Amino acid sequence: MKRGIHYFMLIGISSFFLISCSNNAPKETKMIPKEAMVVVSIDPNAFKEKLQNGGISLDSILSKGYQKDSTKPEDQQKVADFRNNSGINWEEKIHFFSYPQKENKDANIMNLLFSISDSAVFNKYLSKLNWKDKQAFSKEADYQYLPLSDNNILAWNKEHAMVMIYENKVKPYYDTVNMRFVIPEKKDNKKTMLTELSRLFTQKESASMAAVKEFGKMFKTKAEGYLFASSGGSLAALSGMPLQLPKLEELVNNNYTSATLAFEEGKIIAKSVTHTNPLLSSILKKYAGPTVNTDLIKTFPSQNINAIVMASFNPAIFGGVLKELEVEGFVNEFLTKSGVTAAELYGAIKGDIAVVVSDLGMGMNEPQIRKDEVSMVVKKPMGKLIINIPAGKPESFKKLMDKITERGFAVKKGNEYKSGDLFGQMGIYMVANEQGIIIASDSVTYTQYKSNSTKATINNEALNYFKGKSTVIYIDVANTLNGFIKDSSGGYYNSLITAKNTIKDIMGSSENYSDNSISSVLEINMQNQKQNSLVTLVSLFTNIAVDTRAVARREKEMEEKLFPSGIPTVIRAN
Repeated sequence: MKRGIHYFMLIGISSFFLISCSNNAPKETKMIPKEAMVVVSIDPNAFKEKLQNGGISLDSILSKGYQKDSTKPEDQQKVADFRNNSGINWEEKIHFFSYPQKENKDANIMNLLFSISDSAVFNKYLSKLNWKDKQAFSKEADYQYLPLSDNNILAWNKEHAMVMIYENKVKPYYDTVNMRFVIPEKKDNKKTMLTELSRLFTQKESASMAAVKEFGKMFKTKAEGYLFASSGGSLAALSGMPLQLPKLEELVNNNYTSATLAFEEGKIIAKSVTHTNPLLSSILKKYAGPTVNTDLIKTFPSQNINAIVMASFNPAIFGGVLKELEVEGFVNEFLTKSGVTAAELYGAIKGDIAVVVSDLGMGMNEPQIRKDEVSMVVKKPMGKLIINIPAGKPESFKKLMDKITERGFAVKKGNEYKSGDLFGQMGIYMVANEQGIIIASDSVTYTQYKSNSTKATINNEALNYFKGKSTVIYIDVANTLNGFIKDSSGGYYNSLITAKNTIKDIMGSSENYSDNSISSVLEINMQNQKQNSLVTLVSLFTNIAVDTRAVARREKEMEEKLFPSGIPTVIRAN
């Protein structure tokens, strides 16, 4: 008896570990090739549940989107048929993925993959659809297909359907005999697409994304949306480079980024993790960076900050990459003519950067307050800007600025470097000294920033959020929209008001490298902190949809008044 109990316990424990280690990737992802550069997956059922929990149905959303529209019954029926009578399984995930074609480096293949609940119903739905030049269904060994255009095919079997878009860049070339540029004729890509479709419908799991551990692991987290990006697909493009670097493939290959999107109460949260290969991991670990320096933004001269971007890194990482790629000597030889070495170039900066934008849409209406010779141009600036890049090694920084001055981008005045003619023509106001480089929207903003006499009004929640991060981004959405609303008019005024009252701000950050990965997070905070963010966002989008359809209807009515139907089409079009 005891032996039997031990036997069943062993089976139970083994089963637990098998389940824990099993692949969490949805079964249909075995149709996604391993060389896919990006995969975006959404869970319609999870979206539906969030909306229902918030007291909103899809029917009510559609009804509001089509309100005050004469085409409401016809359009709504088409949408209803697509939802209820198409044979598409809305309980399963929908995937978009893109990958480069191996045989043609200029071609990119994009696909939309979804599941079918009833193939007979799906066939019936497709047969009822009509459009110009619609073709009959065709059949291959493993699937049926319907050409939608020259570079677009819909293919399906009993369980899954895929829309394939074949994007082949046609590059003009110069005919040296006839002394003219020639644009090659577009090829018929149907045979190529069918070959690719046959491969995807029959490929083994080991050749698919379902076999990638990091990809399957992503789906362990319950979310409404998923994103997976792989660096492997870029190898095809890199192989076409005229200069092949010894370890470039080793550095680029097998780096993965996975991200999840979740709609929570009062906020939308996107979390991502970048998994790095051994070579890149060793570089990131060796040249670990510091965290952002918030002192760079505290004296920004404005109470209406729109956006902040900050980053902090170890500049020596550039040298580490050059050494690993075994091209440091080549780069230094290339830079010889400029008189600056690679080490001096990245050593000139400390590794901190801060960008602050404010007063967008509020502008300084009086150009007379701008006192410097470069900025005395009669115009209405859109806002204020400060970019602060602290200096690194003094000797490297001075050498770099001297070279910039020689090229005419800066003028040296005493111990400072200021905007030269070239920068001035581009509307850039710059001052550089032993402390670093500061680029400003104008001299007044620069002077106020450097005076340290004002303190920026920055959300305390955002400042606390910035601590200990390697990169951060902050956008005050409500304040930014408010700056433009007063100058807006027309059909989208109500949408801007609604958006301002819906979205509060956006905050994003990434951590320093740790445990062979880099973690990042992006939060979109809503004004209503008690309601689910998806419900809040849907209300915004339906209002925008109403405005969009109203604007389109008014434009069509205006066109009919100006160009009655009796006027020839060629005149109406021009």
